[in-house]
Amino acid sequence: MSLAETALPDRQIQDQSAEDVYDDGYLRIEHKNYYMACGGQSIRLPRTEFLIISRLARSVERAVTAEELWQFVWGSRKPLNVESLHVYIYRLRIEALVNVGYRLLLPRREATRS
Repeated sequence: MSLAETALPDRQIQDQSAEDVYDDGYLRIEHKNYYMACGGQSIRLPRTEFLIISRLARSVERAVTAEELWQFVWGSRKPLNVESLHVYIYRLRIEALVNVGYRLLLPRREATRS
């Protein structure tokens, strides 16, 4: 086994742990811990809503299709129900892109000048 092959698992573990937390200074999501805070305030969400936010936070400002969201949250145990997904999206106030999918947009903060 080469040195590169032995180093790969460690690098993958580091990459995975970096992906387990989304933090932009305003919104923090700890995917594995089912924890979310906004502006320093902890937010409790039902599991389904948390999973939707969690999936969207993994690709902020990029569209995620309804099928991809459904698969992430419900898996293959339930057939896609777009109307049901829309109810959750509406509750979470997530941007819907017609015929594309959904994306999480965060407010841009103004750069502070000294």
